[in-house]
Amino acid sequence: MEKYDVIVVGGGNGGLSAATFASKCGLKTLLFEKHNLPGGAVTSFRRGRFEFEPSLHEMCEVGSEEKPGPSRELFKQMESDAEFVHENSCYRVICNDPKEKFDVKLPCGIEEFCQEIDKQVPGAGESVHKFLDYEKRALDEAFKLDNKEFKFKDMPDIMNLLRFLSFPTDFVFDLFKIPKKVQHMIEPYWSYVGEPTSTLNPFMMGMMDYCYIIDGAGLPSKFSHEFSLSLDKVIRKNGGKIFYNSEVKRILVKNRKAYGVVANGKEYFADYIICNCFPNNVFGKMIKKKEVPLIETMKANARKLAVSFVNVHLGLNKTVQELGITDYSTFILEKADTTEQYKLCHELGGAGYIIANALNTVIPECSPPGTSHLSITCAVYGEKWADVKPQDYKKTKLKIAKKMINLYEKSLGIEITPYIEEIEVATPVTYSRYLGTPNGTPYGYQNSNWDGIFLRTMNLFKERSIKNLFFVGAHAQHSVGYNQTYKSGKVVIDEIMQKKK
Repeated sequence: MEKYDVIVVGGGNGGLSAATFASKCGLKTLLFEKHNLPGGAVTSFRRGRFEFEPSLHEMCEVGSEEKPGPSRELFKQMESDAEFVHENSCYRVICNDPKEKFDVKLPCGIEEFCQEIDKQVPGAGESVHKFLDYEKRALDEAFKLDNKEFKFKDMPDIMNLLRFLSFPTDFVFDLFKIPKKVQHMIEPYWSYVGEPTSTLNPFMMGMMDYCYIIDGAGLPSKFSHEFSLSLDKVIRKNGGKIFYNSEVKRILVKNRKAYGVVANGKEYFADYIICNCFPNNVFGKMIKKKEVPLIETMKANARKLAVSFVNVHLGLNKTVQELGITDYSTFILEKADTTEQYKLCHELGGAGYIIANALNTVIPECSPPGTSHLSITCAVYGEKWADVKPQDYKKTKLKIAKKMINLYEKSLGIEITPYIEEIEVATPVTYSRYLGTPNGTPYGYQNSNWDGIFLRTMNLFKERSIKNLFFVGAHAQHSVGYNQTYKSGKVVIDEIMQKKK
């Protein structure tokens, strides 16, 4: 009988992180991945002479070598040899709303960021500065809670955090007297969690703004599979095993206790099972029905699936300089208000809100000489794509891609269509097929106030209905984002090591 300390199901960010820390702790570790490469959405693919990525390229909380952020420190702990490139700007945001037009580039650094806001709307920089200062205090308290450093004598500071968790972002921005135009300038990151500011708590909104403003974006010096392959090496170096092209068909549970998996026609046993696959799939398909606790069915019915995406990947036979592209991240809004932008997520995509990433502006050598590549993204809910008939699928996705390209060209006043050498369009259907998630969501569950990071964390032990079964990834307690999913793997292994002690 093959017996392990830990079996990890799925080699996405959370699974790779969990297997890395497990192997580094001396635990006998086995990782199963159904694809032939690690990383899930953190990988790349080729079309012609271009290499593209399925997901956004950057990670927050990285910082520089001189002043490393938590994500860089986490990769050091994992002994990854992946190298980061530091992008020291936040984003450019262009709003085409007839009621409120603006085009602003926001730099990193609290002072620099607020000074630019002040240039755009005189007097507004101070109110944004106060909001970010308050967010810093809330983040400090969240860190203490996350690291079990909380003491009741800290209660006055904890109240800062609790206040932030009790109201929507729009309400708190108004309390800080941040003008509406400025609110719309500093809200684009809402799409990184998929919840509009009318319902998103200000802690989440402020955390994303603060982390990017302080640390900028960290990008792998090559492509993001550099992250994934580096962790593959660490796992193997520490004695862990990885089986690719090996889909786990069943998780073995008896008397509400997980004890193994079935893959490649064999049973494998372990003290702990860690799933980087979606809970709906685990409880709906991978565990025998009689062993599935009722609470898991109730949770699956109560939680809302988060957004998916339409991605347009373009290989262009001109350089970014020749095309007039100067910014790595550009948010383009046709509606200034995030609630209006969010409503458009219930359409097929292509209008209202797009994000464009031009990687060559940061890493010139990421495409062949004389070329560049551009990724244009919009958030959509996957169920809408279920209405598209198979015979209409290709025509529909190309039509939406054209709308997104046209919006980009119109907003920047440049032309890219004549220079498209390669185009690949991914939809929620693509993500569902590749990631195996319901409706193709890479984001897990909707990050609403009743089901966000803090409530998931506070109720974590109550929610665990099967002993020795853990979840990591975007659907787990720490929610979405490269940094959060990598962190989720470490958190689980820390808990397992504490149990073993």
